[in-house]
Amino acid sequence: MKSVILRRLALGIALAGVVSTAATYAEDGTKALPTLLIKGEVVSLDTSDPSAELLTVKDRYGFETPILLTQETKISQGAASANATKLAAGTAVEVEYNFDVNTAKRHAVSVKLPPAAAVEATLPAPVSSPKEVVPPVVGGSPVVAPTPTPPPAPMIPSASMSTSSAAPAPTESTSAPSAPSAPSTPKAKAAPATTQ
Repeated sequence: MKSVILRRLALGIALAGVVSTAATYAEDGTKALPTLLIKGEVVSLDTSDPSAELLTVKDRYGFETPILLTQETKISQGAASANATKLAAGTAVEVEYNFDVNTAKRHAVSVKLPPAAAVEATLPAPVSSPKEVVPPVVGGSPVVAPTPTPPPAPMIPSASMSTSSAAPAPTESTSAPSAPSAPSTPKAKAAPATTQ
């Protein structure tokens, strides 16, 4: 009987060690969260919460993702560091964040803005007025290139055209007889010819 009790006691101690080790691994797993990445544009930056700012990013599919910016979040533009005031609506961003399963919140690790040169390159160039082209002068008179004539417009049938010229003539069908058409103008009867 003592051997049965000792075996159960040994088994209980072994299981307790396994459970505590598993709990330790599970606790470590929650601390090492995977880093996720989202690319898109800034929708809004809510600064009403003093502990963390809430950055909302819209991805290319139109989904809006709220991400918390904490004091540990690194915000950079190119190689230089930047601050949260650069995160205006419509700005392109690339955010690396962790998703905490227990709180269902996203915490930003880093926010990358495009370099300042890339932002300026996307702006449209100023439109300059075209310079006046002076034709070359040959023998005292300017040489002017002939202006090209536009191609003729395609002919569109109008309502005044007869339908017989616009549509093909109907073919006779043997399956159904057609009704005789009434004459549009009455014909005068011809007088019988007299012979002598």
